[in-house]
Amino acid sequence: MAHPLRDEDYAAMAEDYATAPPTADEVRAVELNPAALAMGRPPAGAGKGRNTPAMSIRFPDTMRADIHRRAQADDVPDAEIIRRAVNEYLHRHPVT
Repeated sequence: MAHPLRDEDYAAMAEDYATAPPTADEVRAVELNPAALAMGRPPAGAGKGRNTPAMSIRFPDTMRADIHRRAQADDVPDAEIIRRAVNEYLHRHPVT
């Protein structure tokens, strides 16, 4: 029977990954549990400092409809589509 992993084992695995990360050919599959992803706003009473500030923004009706359709297709709130779009834009157009 294999022994439980120790801190030293994790450190060795982390160093191996840092010095020789897997290539795209070596990765067979990536399993992702959507429930583990942080999405949307924190639940009420989640604790001080964990809420993100709100921002009011206006969109033309056609854009709102497009956002809503994309959100329904991805099964996420409309706000998540807006966050993704802003995040993608900021990564593509960094401030120098």
